[in-house]
Amino acid sequence: MCYKKGMNKFIVSGEGLPPLLQHVKKAPQRLHCLGLALEEKAYYVAIVGTRRATLYGKQMARDIGCALAQKGCTIVSGLAYGIDTEAHRGALEGGGKTIAVLGSGLQHISPVSNLRLAEKIALQGTIVTEYEDDIEPQIWTFPERNRIIAGMCVATIIIEAPEKSGALITAARAIEYDREVIAIPGNMTQPSCKGSNRLIERMHAYSPADIGDILERLKLERDTSDANDKKMREIIEELEGLEKTIFSLLQQNSPLDIDSLHERTHLPVHEINATLTCLEIKGLVRTSAGYAFVTR
Repeated sequence: MCYKKGMNKFIVSGEGLPPLLQHVKKAPQRLHCLGLALEEKAYYVAIVGTRRATLYGKQMARDIGCALAQKGCTIVSGLAYGIDTEAHRGALEGGGKTIAVLGSGLQHISPVSNLRLAEKIALQGTIVTEYEDDIEPQIWTFPERNRIIAGMCVATIIIEAPEKSGALITAARAIEYDREVIAIPGNMTQPSCKGSNRLIERMHAYSPADIGDILERLKLERDTSDANDKKMREIIEELEGLEKTIFSLLQQNSPLDIDSLHERTHLPVHEINATLTCLEIKGLVRTSAGYAFVTR
């Protein structure tokens, strides 16, 4: 990776490590860092999942990352394809900070296609690794780095994790460290969701109904004031295009599932999913059992 102006390269160890990470089993002796200084009082939240994410999974990772960043959280992930990438992007879009924990040295950013994203993170957040600069990624280095992701965070959010996946290793470490684990319910027909759904089934993870539930679980409360009610009315009045169409359908016929919305609007499913996610971020809809979307 080419270090650019404004990128600060440094090493932290001992009490300089993130506070929660200092006390976990097999804590790293030091972290090689590129970017902004690690804040002692930062509220670190991990978002991890499969590299082979669905469009829905990617959208959720991006939106959750954005929503948490806007609440002041620092989003931690592993810079991998799929869920990790979108979590980092969401945090940056939300105007917050994000940390990428590598399974390699700083000279071997992986995947190479995320070099530009890594540069943005180094300027608006931090890239960290326990490995020396010249260490290339190996099969064993990624599971090792997952303990750092879980160890530095107050909570780990799992989005679309297959069975025997790296994300489940991160979840297992978070459980071992007695940290909060949240799993986003996924399509039961998707292999990429079997592991995360299993966490919910075995009650190893909290299953939220919407992004607002995640905020509440992490004690980043929803705003329920009169001012917020007024704001919601203003948001509804400003809806346009697909958002206005789908929200109106839900107001009249809630709850509706994706197939029903597709039949009524004749829109591609991916456009419906994206629109619903935007409405959820705006606080106008929520998800319920069976992936129905209902108005608040």
